[in-house]
Amino acid sequence: MEVNTEGKGETVLLVEDEEQLLELLVMLLEENGYCILTASDGEAAVETFRQHSHEVAVVLSDLGLPKLGGWEAFLQMKTINPRVKAILASGYFDPELKQEIIKSGAKLFVQKPYQPLEVLMKIRQLIDSAD
Repeated sequence: MEVNTEGKGETVLLVEDEEQLLELLVMLLEENGYCILTASDGEAAVETFRQHSHEVAVVLSDLGLPKLGGWEAFLQMKTINPRVKAILASGYFDPELKQEIIKSGAKLFVQKPYQPLEVLMKIRQLIDSAD
């Protein structure tokens, strides 16, 4: 069964403090039909989301960020738009923290290092899912 990973011009907010990873993700997603907004720390992510909340289809955020962590940034984004869809990424997920994050409304997780196909599949899955 073929899995659809292609974007249809949807906007993804990428939040990653490692510049090379951010550049790779931007290339990957743009090549697959997505429009990209970027932020390199949690505070910038919240501000970018505040300015573009009506157009952001998905937020893909690292958990470990400067200034404001990915989960905290997600919680602030939820106050701006309670229907925000987010995928959180980390090299390690503490099981208890993961349960807390799920309860707060984050639906999907990506293990780092990023696997391009997994990232594309999860973004498409989240965009296509009903709220």
